[in-house]
Amino acid sequence: MKMIDQVATANAAKQNAQAQARVPSTPDEPTTLVEMFERAARIHHKPDALNDKRDGAWRPVSSEELLERARSIALGLYMLGVRHGDRVAILSESRSEWTMADAGCQFAGAIDVPIYPTQAPPQVRYILTDSGARVLFIQHRAAFERVREAISECDVLQHIVFLEGEAADVARVTGAGGALTLSQLEARGRELQATQPDLADALARAVKSDDLATIIYTSGTTGEPKGVMLTQSNLITNLIDSSGHLSLTPADIVLSVLPLSHIFERLGMYMYIHHGMSVYFVESLEKIGDNMREVRPTVMLSVPRLFEKIYARIKGKAAEGGKVKAGLLAWAVEIGKKRSRLAVARQPVPTLLALQHAAASRVVFAKWRVGVGGRMRLFVSGGAALPDEIAYTFLGAGLPIVQGYG
Repeated sequence: MKMIDQVATANAAKQNAQAQARVPSTPDEPTTLVEMFERAARIHHKPDALNDKRDGAWRPVSSEELLERARSIALGLYMLGVRHGDRVAILSESRSEWTMADAGCQFAGAIDVPIYPTQAPPQVRYILTDSGARVLFIQHRAAFERVREAISECDVLQHIVFLEGEAADVARVTGAGGALTLSQLEARGRELQATQPDLADALARAVKSDDLATIIYTSGTTGEPKGVMLTQSNLITNLIDSSGHLSLTPADIVLSVLPLSHIFERLGMYMYIHHGMSVYFVESLEKIGDNMREVRPTVMLSVPRLFEKIYARIKGKAAEGGKVKAGLLAWAVEIGKKRSRLAVARQPVPTLLALQHAAASRVVFAKWRVGVGGRMRLFVSGGAALPDEIAYTFLGAGLPIVQGYG
């Protein structure tokens, strides 16, 4: 925990104090992630809170199921010896089980440590060792094989929980008594629930707003990754305050495309659950376009690079169609940007420009909107600065991009 201690600065303490002093906006506003998950299940009763595509069909997880499984995971972790303040790592691509593992850690009072599935094995070893993670949630056999050697060198790590795979296969592949599947972990939790029915509530109520919720390791320009400690208050305050600017509702549908190991998407996920939205996890980066048209999302978080790629693809297709199509696109984009700049500056739009924009919207931009599902009302960009050119172009097309922070 040496590197983590080094980042516990006065700045972080000041932010924590500000978060603690915040005045709730509603009487039932959550103060911890545990309360947020409980409130979402109690209020929204969402039948399709989380959705993954398996064997060609979308498989939903309801808000009640998410809560129930999170509590079982928490008790399962307790059976493994995890106690309040212990660290638990998660190494997986984004999926429903990632969020379940995260929620389970929160209900157990554990501090989760996200690890990118693409992280180099030496960095995985460093993060596991530096954080002192006792348990590792890992996606599947392939992910395990990639970091097997690195994991074997972590003395503190005691258990590996596979999010995918059968029990016999997991035992055979790992050759370790400390390896089990997520289903086995949940089963242990349910067994404990049967004998100690009050324990899950006791663990949940022990979680306080100033407890650490997660440690995010950032890749610096030099040296080893650095652990950034975030409390329950840090996350909840960001969730509530950010939500106030986005007008999110239970009717919204989200396509989740970024890794949950990134704090930007992680906070987005908490907002989705808090507001009772339906979340669909993209099958792969190559299938973003297909999934957009299939799911028809209304909200999506992404990074500037994706929006740049979308625009580049649109320009490329127009160029392939000849000079007339390319010229029409260039004209429409310029009209859209002119109108966008006036709108952002809250200046009146001249009648001629308004008519030109209406024509551009009907002839050109309508196809853009259909291409992203036909219902998109809000993109949120984060992780890097969004170029003005892209922001004004998409706004002109009727696809506003809000600039987030992450």
